[in-house]
Formats: sequence, structure tokens, C-alpha cells
Amino acid sequence: MGVIKGQNLRIKLGGKYVAYAQTCTLHASQNLEESSSKDSTSGATEQTPTGYSWDISCDALYSVDTDATGVNGSQALDLVLGMQRVQVEFEQTSGAKNRVPVTGAVKYSGYGYVNDISLTAGNRANSTYSIQVQGDGELSKNS
Repeated sequence: MGVIKGQNLRIKLGGKYVAYAQTCTLHASQNLEESSSKDSTSGATEQTPTGYSWDISCDALYSVDTDATGVNGSQALDLVLGMQRVQVEFEQTSGAKNRVPVTGAVKYSGYGYVNDISLTAGNRANSTYSIQVQGDGELSKNS
């Protein structure tokens, strides 16, 4: 079975992997406009695609450690506050620790804005944060 383990899917922001990531999600949604008319022959609503939107989100352990290959929680917050458009990639890697992209694997990429961040600090628990990148333009599929 060709199931991909979750630790082998990673998100990059501005060319750097999100450090200490625990989950990552790519979401795409087609925009539909109702196109039913008086001439429609069925009772069902008819739809016409008008475009799509996409976003990528991630949950990670909150850290301010400096890592040349990873974006930490503090840097993610800076992307929201700085209102910067950033390149984002959702790709398969060969392992959780070595972060090496898999040759020939599908990768999704585009540009967007880190439009949402939530920092969570539970009593006696690891601090975490969640981010969402709202796509700005096309989401490309590369391999």
C-alpha cells in the first residue's frame, strides 16, 4: 500500500520548513455559482465553477530557538505582523529529521499570506501555535 506517513509531509514558508511541526493541512475549495434557471428541467440546483481558493495550515510546538532550516513560532508571528506575502510549499520528505524532499514526489506550491496565528500555553503542557496561510493566486502542482 502506498500510504504516506504524516511525518513525511512538511510545509515550507519562504523556503524554510516549519520547525517542530505536528500537523499540516492543505485545503482547496471550488467556488460555485448557482446557475439554475426557469428553464432547468430538474428540481436540483445547478452549479457553475467560478474559481477556487486554497489555504495551508500547520500546528507546531512553540519555540524561539534559532534554526537556519526552520521557521520557529516567533518568526511565524512576525510574518502575520509584517503582512508579508510568502512562498508556501506542501511537500513529501524522506523523513522527519532529515527534511530531504523526495525526488519525483508531488509538491504543491504557491504564494499567500500568513493570515492567522494562535499561540496556546496550557498549564504544564508544551506551548503550541497554529498558523494558516491563505493562498493568493494559483496553487501549482509540481513533481
